[in-house]
Amino acid sequence: MDHRTPGVNRILTAVALSLVLALTATGCAGEESEESRLDEVFVEPTAEPDLLPTEEDLRDRFEGLVTEPYDLLVGTCFNQYRYLDRNDLPAQLTTAIGCTRPHNAQVYAIVINDAPPGAPYPGEEAVNDWGQKQCYDRFEPFVGLVYELSELDIGMITPSRTDWEGENYRRRISCYVFDRNRWLLKTDVEGIGL
Repeated sequence: MDHRTPGVNRILTAVALSLVLALTATGCAGEESEESRLDEVFVEPTAEPDLLPTEEDLRDRFEGLVTEPYDLLVGTCFNQYRYLDRNDLPAQLTTAIGCTRPHNAQVYAIVINDAPPGAPYPGEEAVNDWGQKQCYDRFEPFVGLVYELSELDIGMITPSRTDWEGENYRRRISCYVFDRNRWLLKTDVEGIGL
């Protein structure tokens, strides 16, 4: 048997309704903060021209310090630019850039295949399969979130046959993160949990 008066019931109903509204508002605020958090991490790239620039045209446009992709260190943010070389063939330029400036990607791990010197190149597919597993295993510890739930994707800089079999036996794979939607990053993503 309920011994509360009708006035108390109205008060309890009002309190319950206030709690529901407060929880709903908190949920919405959480969504807004998630949106603003994404705005702090990603920036929409400017539209690319229909035609690739030439190397000369690109010099006026690129940002950062021109570097070899294999020289990028863990934590380094970088951009990659495509252009047409002097023979009108597609080429790529890599620049290291500060992580607070808009950039394409960030190196989060470097792994070295333990094949002995002189071992034949196993083929692009085998190198990629091995590298993908290594990069996947190192993704969550760097980003702070499992790959499947992240806004980020995994990319790799892998050795070519010439690198693998050359005198320096370059067996290094650089794992990097980039936005799944190809937006630019504008912050260091280590431990970001996105």
